[in-house]
Amino acid sequence: MLDDHINTLLPRQVMDEKRADYGSFIHDGIAHPTSVSTLSTMGYAYVLEESAYYLSEEILARILAGTAFGRKIRRASGCFDLITTNFDSSPDTGFLVKAIAPVVRAARMVDDDGARQVAEALGEIIRTAVPGMLKGGFHTPNHRWVLSAALSLSLELFPDMDGLEVVEQYLAETIDINADGEYTERSAGGYNAICNRSLRLAAEALNRPELLEPVRKNLDLSYHMLHDDGTVVTSFSERQDRGQRVVLVNMVDSFYYMARRDGNGFYAAVADWLFSKAPGGLPWTLEPFL
Repeated sequence: MLDDHINTLLPRQVMDEKRADYGSFIHDGIAHPTSVSTLSTMGYAYVLEESAYYLSEEILARILAGTAFGRKIRRASGCFDLITTNFDSSPDTGFLVKAIAPVVRAARMVDDDGARQVAEALGEIIRTAVPGMLKGGFHTPNHRWVLSAALSLSLELFPDMDGLEVVEQYLAETIDINADGEYTERSAGGYNAICNRSLRLAAEALNRPELLEPVRKNLDLSYHMLHDDGTVVTSFSERQDRGQRVVLVNMVDSFYYMARRDGNGFYAAVADWLFSKAPGGLPWTLEPFL
């Protein structure tokens, strides 16, 4: 499935060195700056032995081209634009960093010159983004945890950098979850999964296992909100998933992660069932196994 996903990405990447958007990924006719995060999928394929693209020279060249585009298109702050709405955006940069940081960590574990190039090129994007993420702030509740995760992962990869005090300030505000396990945005089909993923990544990077408790609470609640076709109740969401039909594949990674960490067979069964209803969610579905 990962290789099939890669095959859909290859035609979207501009590999004509004469073009100004060389290395970018085209979506709806636009070379989106934040599409640099798409390199995470290629990174998974490069470092996972089961992939047909394992240690592929073509994939390496494409990752390096993508990072070159990232260096060219980013702002002076190190942040990226979400060109439809947010400019010089620290939270959208946080999403990007959160996506590529696990690849850097995995690539550092592979004894291969190409993997070292991947780790260095993606790592440079991360390292340069940290100052902008520290200063830029955020504008929705889930962004607090996206930035906490992105900064925590960055500091784990580059422990010489400053920024832990900002993460601690965010965490000191306490997690915006109620007794039932529902986050502020009540976005069962969208942003709840982002909160869960961000908190578990921060918990691992910071060695703060207490951050996993809200993840468990929300996973438990989310299970009780599922229909028998894998869709989740979205009628009381405060975000754009309200009233939408959403199969909860975006939580498969967190169900798998917590299943492996806690030895929880029920979570594993839920993850397997959701994935059978809507195979996808790549590359995050693979992240707990990376």
